[in-house]
Amino acid sequence: MQQDSRGPRTDRRDPFAPLLENPLAAMLRDPEGPGHAALAVPTSSAPLPVTRYADGRERINLGTGNYLGLAGDPRVVEAAAAALAQYGTSTAGSRVLNGTTALHLALEEELADHYGTEAAVLTSSGVNANVALLSTICGPDDVLLVDGHVHASLHAAAAASRGTALRWRHNDLGSLVQRLDALDPRAGAVVVVDGVYSMTGEVAPLAEIADLCARYGTRLVVDEAHGLGVLGKTGRGAAEQLGVLSRVDAVTVALSKALASIGGAIMTSRAAAEGIRASAMPYVFSAGNDPASVAAALAALRILRSEPERVVRLQDNCELLRQVLADHGAAPVSGEGAVIAVPTGRDEVTGLAWRLAFDAGVYTNAVTYPAVPRGRGVLRLTLMATHTEEQLVRAGELIAEAVAAARIAAGAPV
Repeated sequence: MQQDSRGPRTDRRDPFAPLLENPLAAMLRDPEGPGHAALAVPTSSAPLPVTRYADGRERINLGTGNYLGLAGDPRVVEAAAAALAQYGTSTAGSRVLNGTTALHLALEEELADHYGTEAAVLTSSGVNANVALLSTICGPDDVLLVDGHVHASLHAAAAASRGTALRWRHNDLGSLVQRLDALDPRAGAVVVVDGVYSMTGEVAPLAEIADLCARYGTRLVVDEAHGLGVLGKTGRGAAEQLGVLSRVDAVTVALSKALASIGGAIMTSRAAAEGIRASAMPYVFSAGNDPASVAAALAALRILRSEPERVVRLQDNCELLRQVLADHGAAPVSGEGAVIAVPTGRDEVTGLAWRLAFDAGVYTNAVTYPAVPRGRGVLRLTLMATHTEEQLVRAGELIAEAVAAARIAAGAPV
């Protein structure tokens, strides 16, 4: 048998190149580069208003989604521990097999009741809630009209649908109308938005969007990951606050924010929920949420419903910090949620401002491209109902000082 004398091929493109040549990864590999230390900062305590970090220092924590301060609440911890003792560490199976417990059913029932929908479907993450919903709606001739600034999981989920995903300019009703006018009148269509936008805290103009959906005969999906526990009289999010919750066809949430756990959920009609359970990959082919996290979310939801004053305290805290920042020359992007974005601009300013604030005793999130457009970086602050006025005033002063000092050091306008 004649052997092939040719050597190994060297002209084939490397399919791993998008990973190996990723500019963000390159930045993180540079120990002197802006923002190198700003990601994956390890902690050694629960994400409370004052959190202990791996370097042993305690800092005011303005970088967690623990909006209601329940991640360390003894009632939530006790519920998780009791579920761990009763059910073990894992469901060890998909929800359609052996992965359902009484806790899963109780949480779905109470989430549906909280949102006033016929049903709720739990998923293993907020990302998977969006994928489970959007990947199972629309046929090949249908369209998903997606706000350009929605969470990355919604863009990915829309791309996984059999329908065509089209973007419209962020919070621009004229852009949405242009898209709607251009639709084939026979095409099914769904408008997809965040209730609260995760990088800036901006709120979608949901009343006007709901009116457009009614006029054009389209469905409306709202991701309330950053609205649950934050906005509305009972903490159901932007759709409740703006009076359109009953006009939304499906609401998705992440349990990792206000509900102090991990996982996601879709609140919708019973028929739509049954369709998700029958066909959504994140539900059918993924192990059910571990019982301890389900119990934690259930306990947190019950606290939210019985203590609505937590939502009021959180909203008051947000107003206070926005005012402190503005008074000290670091006015944030206009918004209403518990996400507050302080503009920093260029990456080198953002990275240095993060480091200066961190060293001064405040943890924030440094956000640069591609999470935001180039040159429009921010320090992203997230608040808790359990922050004190003293903590927020001090943190606001330190952040404003850090941003000003970073701009001076980088030669940027102050």
